[in-house]
Amino acid sequence: MPDKEFAVRTVARGASLREAGQEPRLDQLRFAGQMALWSLRQGLGLLRGDITARELMVEAFAVTGVERALVPLEMFMRILAAGAHRPLELRAPRSALLGHDEALLLRALAACQAGERALARGLLENMVTAAAARVGTLALDDMAAVFTLRGLRLADTTCGRLSALEPVFARAAFAGAGLSRLH
Repeated sequence: MPDKEFAVRTVARGASLREAGQEPRLDQLRFAGQMALWSLRQGLGLLRGDITARELMVEAFAVTGVERALVPLEMFMRILAAGAHRPLELRAPRSALLGHDEALLLRALAACQAGERALARGLLENMVTAAAARVGTLALDDMAAVFTLRGLRLADTTCGRLSALEPVFARAAFAGAGLSRLH
């Protein structure tokens, strides 16, 4: 993405987790987490106006019964692009490993599903401006509601965590801060 309009882009980060073999894998997520991650990654195509990406997403969302989540997802991706205060790491759709920013986004979506909007907003503020985090939380909340209505829960623990993301949050700079219940 050559122009500044697309602040959301793929960058090489998370080398320490990758080298330690602790980077979360896509196959460690429940189907809902895999679908959400795929959607976020494909969302870059929506930002670029890629018709093929849109058609693929429309079909996938129809098959899973979450068609109404496409508009909030697109809105969320635009908010990320406009409000990012640093380059964000979103990997290629077929990548088997999850990046740190992708883990934050999935946890924010799971927080919305659990009704923890303040937590979701706090997670987003690590990537975007406070104003973008406020509005982005609303878009994520809409997407989470559609996923929840279809029975697609991201969390795989009784306390609402995604166990596959443990290594990311254990090593995060804010693990001991006020957001310690991030995960």
